[in-house]
Amino acid sequence: MAGIGLRTILQGMNNPGKTADEAAFLGQLGLRVRRARSKASFTRRRLAERSGVSERYLAQLESGEGNVSILLIRRVAAALGADLHELIGQRVDIGRRGRVALIGLRGAGKSTLGKRLAQRQGVRFFELDDEVEAELGASLESVFTMYGQDAYRDGERRALARVIEGDERSVIATGGSLVVEPQTYQFLRSRCLTVWLRASPEDHMNRVVSQGDLRPIQGRDHAMTELRTILAQRDRLYSMADATIDTSAHDEQTCLQELETVVSELTGTKIAEDSQG
Repeated sequence: MAGIGLRTILQGMNNPGKTADEAAFLGQLGLRVRRARSKASFTRRRLAERSGVSERYLAQLESGEGNVSILLIRRVAAALGADLHELIGQRVDIGRRGRVALIGLRGAGKSTLGKRLAQRQGVRFFELDDEVEAELGASLESVFTMYGQDAYRDGERRALARVIEGDERSVIATGGSLVVEPQTYQFLRSRCLTVWLRASPEDHMNRVVSQGDLRPIQGRDHAMTELRTILAQRDRLYSMADATIDTSAHDEQTCLQELETVVSELTGTKIAEDSQG
């Protein structure tokens, strides 16, 4: 029992069926939730209303008792505006710390913010679709036309592996549909810190059109309806990312600062000084 203190042992006695280490984890989690609630100036009742989690569960959570559901913890963290990883006391493992992968639909800001983040951190930036084209020796349009989606998915997997294995530190802007390929998405999340850049359907559409890329809407009468459907279908997959930033809620500079803060908090590193002031 070396390394386990009296408080941990007592917590284990108060939490039958759990190891001392598990009981200690629950105790620390409860403490962090109480501190976050106090910082937000929330009563337990108000937090219950905002999170959709019962007051009884919150009481058990804050006292370090009962079984913990990560899904309910996510609700509590969202309601408090707290970082989930900070709340549960877990940071990104060292094998993922050097790579940041941005996920989300086209028009979310992956390329714009990704390039700026890479420049600020002094690392390489990769546009994964460009790497897929290099891998297959053809444009994406040609790949889909001549070989189909399976060829693209295979090229995407190989390009991602090459990028990840080639650089310990980098920023990667992924294709919007990468998340629907389970093995590729799992590989990405196992080797990179993932951040979902989220935007409203209107912003997605407006940004793509303003860039002169009409592929998502060309020849489609119900483009916005289709876009909303895609977002709804992928919401669960995108939300599996380590963090989420709403790029519709802030301007570009604020989003960049928020992205840097997220990376800093999850990796335990300091935010780089702004060389441009």
